[in-house]
Amino acid sequence: MFKKILFCTKFEEFSLAILGSIACLQRAGLEEVVLLYVIDTDSFLTEVNGGVGLNLDLIRQSAMGKLASFAESLRSRGIGAKTAIGMGPLVPEIIKTADKEDVDLIVAGRQKRDILGELFVGSTTDRIIRQAEVPVLVAKYHTLREVKGKVEESYCRDLFRKILYPTDWSPGADLVKAYLPALRQVGASEAIVVHVVEELPYEAQYLKREALVKRAEEKMRRLEQELQAQGFTVKIFILEGKPYREINRLATEEDVSLIVMGFHGMGFVERVLWGSVSQRVVEYSEKPVLVVK
Repeated sequence: MFKKILFCTKFEEFSLAILGSIACLQRAGLEEVVLLYVIDTDSFLTEVNGGVGLNLDLIRQSAMGKLASFAESLRSRGIGAKTAIGMGPLVPEIIKTADKEDVDLIVAGRQKRDILGELFVGSTTDRIIRQAEVPVLVAKYHTLREVKGKVEESYCRDLFRKILYPTDWSPGADLVKAYLPALRQVGASEAIVVHVVEELPYEAQYLKREALVKRAEEKMRRLEQELQAQGFTVKIFILEGKPYREINRLATEEDVSLIVMGFHGMGFVERVLWGSVSQRVVEYSEKPVLVVK
């Protein structure tokens, strides 16, 4: 399903570790990884205007050496690797390379988060998800959390151990379901399935919440049986509240390794969810998120 991946990197601390964690996709057909470093001209212009001179040849040479090291790591695992250096505005260069190379997945990282998770980070990743024609894996390579009064760093090294699959039975959620067998193939043994019953809009007050929950329970039981037949150990949850908050809370409580959700979805009233549920899960989750399109 993911035969060819585009891996965008700025050579952050955990880049090589992330690359290693996605190498297991080889068991699901991964053949080649395109390693991309972009010389961001927007940033370049800012630094030049600020009086900082840049040696582009030196930047390219340094990037080529680092990309070659990443490529060698992949080839040692039997995975093909191709390196590329782009120059231009960051997101358009990433999208252009993804289209040119005809990749099946883009892997993009996130910046560091604060302890409260309130800082909006990763606007670049947000734009990649909006503009990409293929799924995007948002690797939360670095998270800061306060544990027993101490700030700790964490990084998920086993992305496909235990997945969280939020569903509202929209076409987007059904598209995600088609990816689950491939994730099972690369080692995902546990599936946490959640449906969040949202607060009903004013014009729908006549509907009984009990009826909505009962209908959701019936659908969840059928989905549970379907995933069990694929070899997953399954836990199902029907929660009430704000979907993105409940999804992220459950992801933390269940210590999942990956959230898998659709780019589009449907609440009580059909609508595009990017900008609400999906976007906020990506923004605030401490877990990696695979956005399927």
